[in-house]
Amino acid sequence: MVDEANRASFLEIQGRMIKLTAKLKHVHMHMQNKEGEKKCAFLIMEELTNNSFHSNTYTSIGRTFVLEQINGREEGRG
Repeated sequence: MVDEANRASFLEIQGRMIKLTAKLKHVHMHMQNKEGEKKCAFLIMEELTNNSFHSNTYTSIGRTFVLEQINGREEGRG
């Protein structure tokens, strides 16, 4: 009786641990993806700030791209 109660408790705790470990892995993977997106966004912003004011930049709207002035882009994002 005592062994079965201990076994049932152990299995319950083990099941919780497996679920929490899976959630932890998911969160860790999500954080890595977001960190990569953050680095990519930083590099893009750095490239855009290094462009001269005479460079053509485009913004995507749906399936089309619209020519945008650098000054307008900086004011819209700020």
